[in-house]
Amino acid sequence: MAEIDAKPCFDFRRGKCRYGNRCKFTHESKLTSKAPHREPCPYLGTSKGCFKGQQCKFSHETVAGKNGATTQPPQSTARPRPQSELETGFREWTFLIPRQNTRFQVVEVGKFFAVGWDLTSKEHTEIGQQVIKKLATEEGLAMIKALTDEKLDSVKLETSLRIFKDRTLPFFRTISHPDILSSLILETPLDTICTFLFGPNGRRAINLFRSTTSALGALVREETAKDEDLTSIAVTASLAVLEKIVELNQSAQVITEFTSIVNDFSTSIPEQLLQAGSRSLARIRQRLGLGAAMPLSGGRPPEQKSHRPVFEVGQDLPGAFSELGPRHDNDHANIFDIKILPTTEEIQSPRLEYLPSSDPTKHHLPGLAGLLDRQFRLLREDTVGQLRDAVQMECKRLNKHPNAQPPSKRQSNGVRNTIYHNVALLRLEFDRKKGLQVVAEFDQPPALAKKGAKEREEWWMNTKQLQIDAFVCLVSSTGRAIFFSICDPTPTPPPKKKNGEEEREARSAGFWRPFDERPNLFKHADRATLMLSPVEDDSEDITWINNHLGKTPKLRQSLVEFPGILLPSFRPTLQALQKMSRTLDLPFSQFIVPDIQYAGDADIPAPAYSRRPGFAFNLETLAGGEQLRLTPGQPFNDNTLREKSTLDDAQQLSTINALRSCLALIQGPPGTGKSYTGVAIIKALLKNRNSAKLGPIICVCYTNHALDQLLEHLVEDGVEQLIRLGSRSKSKLLQDLNLHHISKEIRTTKIESHEKYQLYAKLDIALDEIEKLMPGLRDPAHWSNINEYLENHHHSHFKQLFGRGVDQDGFQEVRGRKFNILNSWVKGAPKRITSSRPIPELLGINLKEMSGSERMTLHRYWVQQNTMELTRRFLHVLDSYRHINASLKKCHQELDLRCLLRAHIIGVTTTGLARNLDILRRVRAKVVVFEEAGEGLEAHTLTALLPSVEHAILIGDHEQLRPQINNYEFQYDNPRGAKFALDISLFERLVHPPSGYSRLPYSSLEVQRRMHPSIAELIRSTLYPKLQDHSSVSMYPEVDGMRKRLFWLDHNKREDASPSDIAQSFSKTNTWEIEMTAALVSHLVRQGIYRNEDIAVLTPYLGQLQKLKQRLRSSFAIVVGDRDLEDLEAKGLEGDGEEEATATQGNVRKTTLLNALRIASVDNFQGEEAKVIVISLVRSNDERKCGFLKTSNRINVLLSRARHGMYIIGNTHTARPVPMWDKIITILENDGNIGNTLALSCPRHKETPIEVSEPDDFSILSPEGGCNRKCISRLRCGHACINKCHSEPLHNAVRCLERCPRVKKGCDHACPKFCGDPCDLECQIQMPNIALPCGHVQTSLACHLAQAPEDVPCDVSVEAVMPDCKHTVNVRCSEFPLAADHPCDATCGAALGCGHDCKWICKNCNPRGEDGHISKINHGVCKTQCSRRYTTCNHACSEACHGNKPCRLCLEPCEVRCSHSRCSKKCHEPCVPCVENCSWSCPHRGACKLPCAVPCDLLPCSQRCSLPLSCGHECPSVCGEICPEARYCQKCADKSVKDTMVDYIMGSTYAEIDLDESPCIIPSCGHILTLESMDGHMEIAKYYIISDDTNGENSIIGLKSRSVPFSTSELKNCPVCRSPLRNINRYGRIVRRAWIDEATKKFIVWANARFVPLASRMEQAEAKLRDSVTEKQPLKSPLPGQAELSSALDKLSLEQVRLSGSRDQQIKVVLKACKATSRYKDISWLRNDIKGFLKKVDEVEQPISRIYDLVQDARKNRGVNTENIDLPSVLQVHNRLLATVLLLRCDYAILSDFVTHGCDMASGGNLGNVCLNLASNRKDCEKLMQESRSRQQPAHEVESLLYWARFVALERSRPASLSDANMIALVDRARDQLHLARTICKTNRGQTAGMYEEVSAAEKMLRDSTFYAPVTNVEKAAVYAAMAQSFHGTGHWYYCANGHPFTVGNCGMPMETARCPQCGATVGGANHQPADGVRRAEDLEAEFGRRGR
Repeated sequence: MAEIDAKPCFDFRRGKCRYGNRCKFTHESKLTSKAPHREPCPYLGTSKGCFKGQQCKFSHETVAGKNGATTQPPQSTARPRPQSELETGFREWTFLIPRQNTRFQVVEVGKFFAVGWDLTSKEHTEIGQQVIKKLATEEGLAMIKALTDEKLDSVKLETSLRIFKDRTLPFFRTISHPDILSSLILETPLDTICTFLFGPNGRRAINLFRSTTSALGALVREETAKDEDLTSIAVTASLAVLEKIVELNQSAQVITEFTSIVNDFSTSIPEQLLQAGSRSLARIRQRLGLGAAMPLSGGRPPEQKSHRPVFEVGQDLPGAFSELGPRHDNDHANIFDIKILPTTEEIQSPRLEYLPSSDPTKHHLPGLAGLLDRQFRLLREDTVGQLRDAVQMECKRLNKHPNAQPPSKRQSNGVRNTIYHNVALLRLEFDRKKGLQVVAEFDQPPALAKKGAKEREEWWMNTKQLQIDAFVCLVSSTGRAIFFSICDPTPTPPPKKKNGEEEREARSAGFWRPFDERPNLFKHADRATLMLSPVEDDSEDITWINNHLGKTPKLRQSLVEFPGILLPSFRPTLQALQKMSRTLDLPFSQFIVPDIQYAGDADIPAPAYSRRPGFAFNLETLAGGEQLRLTPGQPFNDNTLREKSTLDDAQQLSTINALRSCLALIQGPPGTGKSYTGVAIIKALLKNRNSAKLGPIICVCYTNHALDQLLEHLVEDGVEQLIRLGSRSKSKLLQDLNLHHISKEIRTTKIESHEKYQLYAKLDIALDEIEKLMPGLRDPAHWSNINEYLENHHHSHFKQLFGRGVDQDGFQEVRGRKFNILNSWVKGAPKRITSSRPIPELLGINLKEMSGSERMTLHRYWVQQNTMELTRRFLHVLDSYRHINASLKKCHQELDLRCLLRAHIIGVTTTGLARNLDILRRVRAKVVVFEEAGEGLEAHTLTALLPSVEHAILIGDHEQLRPQINNYEFQYDNPRGAKFALDISLFERLVHPPSGYSRLPYSSLEVQRRMHPSIAELIRSTLYPKLQDHSSVSMYPEVDGMRKRLFWLDHNKREDASPSDIAQSFSKTNTWEIEMTAALVSHLVRQGIYRNEDIAVLTPYLGQLQKLKQRLRSSFAIVVGDRDLEDLEAKGLEGDGEEEATATQGNVRKTTLLNALRIASVDNFQGEEAKVIVISLVRSNDERKCGFLKTSNRINVLLSRARHGMYIIGNTHTARPVPMWDKIITILENDGNIGNTLALSCPRHKETPIEVSEPDDFSILSPEGGCNRKCISRLRCGHACINKCHSEPLHNAVRCLERCPRVKKGCDHACPKFCGDPCDLECQIQMPNIALPCGHVQTSLACHLAQAPEDVPCDVSVEAVMPDCKHTVNVRCSEFPLAADHPCDATCGAALGCGHDCKWICKNCNPRGEDGHISKINHGVCKTQCSRRYTTCNHACSEACHGNKPCRLCLEPCEVRCSHSRCSKKCHEPCVPCVENCSWSCPHRGACKLPCAVPCDLLPCSQRCSLPLSCGHECPSVCGEICPEARYCQKCADKSVKDTMVDYIMGSTYAEIDLDESPCIIPSCGHILTLESMDGHMEIAKYYIISDDTNGENSIIGLKSRSVPFSTSELKNCPVCRSPLRNINRYGRIVRRAWIDEATKKFIVWANARFVPLASRMEQAEAKLRDSVTEKQPLKSPLPGQAELSSALDKLSLEQVRLSGSRDQQIKVVLKACKATSRYKDISWLRNDIKGFLKKVDEVEQPISRIYDLVQDARKNRGVNTENIDLPSVLQVHNRLLATVLLLRCDYAILSDFVTHGCDMASGGNLGNVCLNLASNRKDCEKLMQESRSRQQPAHEVESLLYWARFVALERSRPASLSDANMIALVDRARDQLHLARTICKTNRGQTAGMYEEVSAAEKMLRDSTFYAPVTNVEKAAVYAAMAQSFHGTGHWYYCANGHPFTVGNCGMPMETARCPQCGATVGGANHQPADGVRRAEDLEAEFGRRGR
């Protein structure tokens, strides 16, 4: 008991319990019976327990032991988990298989199969799968062969029997185990085993089963009770195996030995032992053609002849049976060959389809085949036939005049369709999950002609046209019709791997579409686009689509949409009928198939499972727990059942008959408890589930609503292990019982996981291939596709056209110009050539010798052939993709099947059953219960009768609604459709068969518990004469507010005229009835006692339904709340969510009438009920056409929904012609329940007569739901009610508007609210100027607060100083004195190590302890903007603070500009100098003759400019400058301009100075300075010689000094706004000299930043080549069909590869040879980037070099005698040398890898001899060697020597032309080079660190005749790392010991040592002291150092 009473462990439920089994609380999960069995958790029994708790996907339930004690699941103490007993057993079982060439021992064979069966019988899913998989292998088949090869002819019978028992029978039982036979994943291995058993010509199976038959005969003759059970098992297993073998091998039908074996089975084995295997025996007989399959049970009476008067009319039979031949390519005699959707020929066929009638004597097929044939053809015609006819009409229109435009919507034979015009198929897409897709566009509908994008979007959403999954058909003027479904354009994301692994590699850009490029219906005003998915896999359709992509002017196409028709609603049922037509395995076919020869009542036997000896039904669930047994075929005493059961007599009888009959029919009139009876039967069957071995019980319903109701009843009654199929359930109770949800909890086996892994790998291969093909399919004429096609098929033309190579865009450069090579050839034919030769001749002619027409013809031929080849390959891969997806679906269905096999109840709709037919057939269900059997089509019921079913129970009522069909021509009530009667259900046909056919017995329920007797009388007198009323229905109360509970309000108001919209013409409306109905239901709702489910409005027409909803939605009512309904039996009023209810006084609320009741059409209300029903019949016309309500079935449903009361509003004159209506009207007339006025009743004044006949009468005579007298009841407040008479709930909702008389304590204020409003708890009147105890005055306080001011907190803000941090904060007065730990809300402001002030809140940085002092300091990460100034520009770093890390390069736009243009690059990129002529000139000094970017040598002019401004006054600026705007005129300027200070020395304003003496300079920023002030600011005296004569006109008389590089000071900024002063001509020499220095330093920073990533990528590329050699992962296996291509490539590549010429030519040969692989893809891209970088860092590209060239040009060609520039001292060659070495390294890596490994991988490894001639490589090394030596770069010189030797070693391995002697001399020279390199390393150790080891390695390579890819040494890596840190654009500049510049960040002083990026010398320092030899670069800082301050 202690264990039972233990409390639950909440840590365990959260998955956090650490105590495991030692926990004192219980770890039991809350057990539910809603999910199938789960595998036990392997970690639950360990000492630590399971750490996942309830989140664990395994079961934590205890396992019962043999003695009943509970034990934990198997324990596991270590990971990986130890093998279980079964796993160990399987491993040992595999050891029983002998090794190869070992003789099989008899004992081993017997033990092998015995142990195999023992493992399988444990019903462990994974072990069973492994056993079958092993048997299907070569070793397993060898053991089977050893079993079947035993010669038993000469063996004694006893020995033969023992062999059968010990060996054959275990094997048979293993492969015929139900779980094995039903498995989807074992289908292939099981087929392999059975095919092997069949053997050559069936000999192996014949020998095996001959001996099996003999052994079974001997086994039967042993009369022991023990063996009797064994015999039954042996017979069943043997027949199951034989059935599987015969089913798989069609040739068995012509082998006569199998027939004799079957006959021996039948004769040698008694019938009672054959009972269990009778189904298999019948299937074998049917398969072998031994006559019709033997019936499973029962029989037929003797054959009788029937004589019926008939008049035969000839009928054109289907397919080949037709006298005129087949109608089209889809007209077949066998329905299995018919395509579900119509073909193009079928659409165009003028002949009528073959439609079989209900008379079986006229069918072209007999018996069951004829029945299935009829159901298929009629159902297809009812659904697909309408679509076919609509498409046919559109085809005819397209072939007529082009201007013939029909309306966009129309009605065709009852099916509504919408047509969209001018359709164009734009392109193909492919989605990983959805498959092939087509993007189409069409004209926007006319209704959207002048609408905006938002309006178009709303229109498409509101009309619900072309929604996802909509069914459409593309119709073309070519006659082609292709069916599509609309699919979501959002692409499927790439899948993720499980267990937290990385995502799968995403599909490339071909599988990804930006949002803007996705199809959209409303984006464009004139055209709409959408995504289509073909519904059928037709290669011809795909080919046609591919050939007609794009806008073709001559092609007219339309898109036909069929709203409301979904392909999944009918295709699964039709496909199921097709499959059944092949197997003909319908159970109970002897009763279901109509046969005129067996007329009369049929005798239905008991279910086959119940006829086993000793079986009896346990009826305890029906008898209230009392023991009660029912034995089929024996008398049954029902006394106990009558006494204890809750069922009435008819329900009891129906239940007993249902259990006694294998095919039971139960008819239940409305309200008789059909669902209740069904639940009772299901519970009784579940009680006998184990004893009868029933398996899952399948419950089938026609609608999702009915299925939800049935399953909810079962769950509420405690039924366990229930599963629902389908996603349309709206029940919250069933959410967790959905198959999709439950299957996620099932763990996959190793076999399944491995299978899925392999399939996904194959899927990736298929998707990769599709991805490669899609670009070609989208644009086959693209030059790249033509290029590939010619290279593969016409090599000579390929060489002529593309032999010289093209760039990535198909362009070729000739003499500096680019042109499209393909277009140029097509359009560039010489006019002299005018020939026109055929294609075959053109294929052998030179392309240049063709005329223009020939070129266009040949180009079209190439495109066509390329398209055909791509399409063929695409279709092939598409087939592979579909096959893989089908296999993956089987893997997923295997989990579903495992769930279903463990279920007790499987709930499914008829459509869902047909869709899941394959998996449900494998469930082996023996019982199916079909509710709503009278409402489902016969085809739906037939598909529900699975082959394994032995017991079918059909519950329904054929007198209610019949199945709904689309085509009126097939309806039974139509005189023309009676011969088809498609809307007659199987239930109705069996209960009331046509005359002359056998009738099945059925049970009827007779006691109704729904309707008041007066209402029930209407259907009792017309349809159900035996219907009885339960006593409870007579006790129903009267309908509140009404005189009578049943009444027909007769009127003569005409129905509305038909709408103009043809699509809506079949729907009818009646406006008067709408208003009358709204008034009546409003009156009922006002009674205040009816909830929203108590009142229902029914109407037969959807048009009336829609208008009623609109009317009721616009009307509001006050309804009663939940609390006032506590005395009723159900919960309170609840709305449907459409309108929010508004709360009012008391417990009532305001809502719409639509929310206060239910409203539905008649057809959708079957199975529902309500207390009060209001019916609007709609039809009222002179023609007396009653419309939908002319059938008794629909009238029956309409009149049987009400419980307490029913009110009919309609025209009796229109309805009376219908016989049933006539009887009902007569009944109502006799009882006085019909009239022109409706009598209402006032519950409070019953004597007041109220008669209404018009809608307005309600508002006059009963305005509030009572009468029109005044309410006399007193309100709760005591005032009188001013409203009219109304109900109590409405009375309580009245709001009294009198003055409130209630007062509050403590004051004399009156309450300001109305009496009916709730008073405030305390007085809220505001009191002014209330003094608080602290001295502050509160300007206004509520009265109740003013009464106690000491309790009012003062909110006045006061200042306080926080301790420790000393921040001043504002706090409320009421907070004084502050608490010790009061948080400081001020900004911290502390100085951080990065130099910024902390921006966080103080309380976050400085948390306080209980004593109020700061306990710890933590400023976190600084988020302030860095703001360090760049040394190469005027910008600052905009990144968030990054501490000591270097700033990124400046990304702002470059500031450099001149009068001609501005630099368009980023700020960190080197600028291009302006080469235009300098714009500076003046009349006194002349003009500058130098280019704009060169420092000017023109002396500045100091005189005032004489030019006038636009205002007419003289310019205020200096001569030579650009004149400013007129607003800077000294005379015209505003006062603010005149008052500007312009002379900072004298303090003079602009208005005070004399411009003639002191002209002003006005830069581009707009600030004004005098010439003297600006000259002083720019320090002009440092650059020019100034005259001592201050009175001269120009005081500047000469240049002061040469412009030495890096000698200028900083580039000055405006002293007012700090803007750059770049565009002032006077200071052009200063600015341009500074720009040269700035550009050079930018180049240094930029070049280093670009080189470091290239070096890093080089290391990664080399590592990738090394890793790929060591791992050598296999390539993905090619798709089927690629073997031929690979073979062809192998043959083409068996040629010699010669690597010679330049390095570029060598690499090109390598890449071409390895085109089939991607080995060198990354490193080839890197090589291109290195070459691009090398070009950019060349000396000629450097700014200083360009300036030098401009100066030289000016000196030579312009005669300018200007100063020269010292170029070599400024040019930066270091990065070019680095890039040159890196390119050598890259080429060596490619060549050495190719020679060593790459040639084996190229083109399948079939390269011939590889020959090398690397002379050009050595020359390049020599050039680098010479330049490095001249520029004193010893490290680069050593690199060049090393690569010279390495190339020699590489060439020695495969020389091309050198003789042995020359090669020896070359090797000796290489050794000399290495000796020189060693000497240089010793001499310059600092700059060549780490290279000494590389020299040694190179010497070893020459000595050992081997070569390798060099690895970057540690020292060189350190140099690269230093480069990444040393040139980042911020900080201070230094020189290393060898004069190379670098920068130091942060404070600007060295704090750590590193290596110089250029020479490797030590740089940096420690403790703010530079290392030895390091000096400050003061010349660089002169330009950059002060700019950032």
